[in-house]
Amino acid sequence: MSVVKLVKAADMFPLVQEIFENGGSAKITVTGMSMYPFLRDGKDSVELAKTDFSKIRRGDIVLALRNNGQYFLHRIYKKNEDSFLMMGDAQTWIDGPYMPNQLIAIVTKIWRQDKIIECSSFGWRVISNIWRLLKPVRRIMLRIIGGIERRIVPKSREII
Repeated sequence: MSVVKLVKAADMFPLVQEIFENGGSAKITVTGMSMYPFLRDGKDSVELAKTDFSKIRRGDIVLALRNNGQYFLHRIYKKNEDSFLMMGDAQTWIDGPYMPNQLIAIVTKIWRQDKIIECSSFGWRVISNIWRLLKPVRRIMLRIIGGIERRIVPKSREII
């Protein structure tokens, strides 16, 4: 039986970076709602792998570090020559710019219950890009998706 322990990101991610330096990857459970509906708080997990600025592209989900020391997981909205802009899937505003040294890792896989989603797959990239293009109507779509989920998910299974 495995034990789940909640650890603050500020304490965990320096250890994760050490794993990256040794050629490994790390699997973490998603917290927060900024990447909904693609990543769900407390339900989905992601595999993080070391990457560098030259390899990221629009649509990738990456782990970055804000100037205030806060780690966050968002999608690359735009990549410039020397910086990048990010946006959470549940957000309607663009955040940044961030510098290459603020890029920590890239999400390579997503675990949703017993299903593994490869972030490099054609289907995932298409859906991600469609969602990016829907930015002007995203707020309305999130209300619709949230309403549908509330009707489908039984109250006894909701995580509070």
